Amino acid sequence: MFSRISFAKTANMPIDQVTISFLDPYQSSGPLVISPRFDDSLSFLTQWLTAHRSYVESQMLLHGAVLIRGFQINDAPDFEKAIMALQPNLSDSYRGTSPRSVFAGTKYTFSAADVPVNYPIAQHLEMSFLKAPPRELYFGCLKESSSKGGETSLC
Repeated sequence: MFSRISFAKTANMPIDQVTISFLDPYQSSGPLVISPRFDDSLSFLTQWLTAHRSYVESQMLLHGAVLIRGFQINDAPDFEKAIMALQPNLSDSYRGTSPRSVFAGTKYTFSAADVPVNYPIAQHLEMSFLKAPPRELYFGCLKESSSKGGETSLC
């Protein structure tokens, strides 16, 4: 099911140059999914996100999450470029309680946790205990896990 959102044109970059749908095709709620319609390049995605930043931010507030899928995001620097197009004011001041490392070629993209895959990590609250928790969190999956589990719940 596709959303019934009025499409706008911003700076010669029409919003309908991507496909906008929902994670569950039978419901018009839950995470919104943005995927390629014609061009799946990172260059196109960054231009589109920059042109439609306010739209994507409003959809994050409305639906709780926006998934960007199917574009040519092949490594951590690509992921960071895409996210920087959406949110140019990222922070690297606090990395949570699990040991993490920054990915090569990035400043703001970190591993989820630098622990063995068999090490259990308790459910956590992504820094909600801070006086000023982050307004937005960005997650990327660049390599599918070869073991069972590893999902990030959206609630």
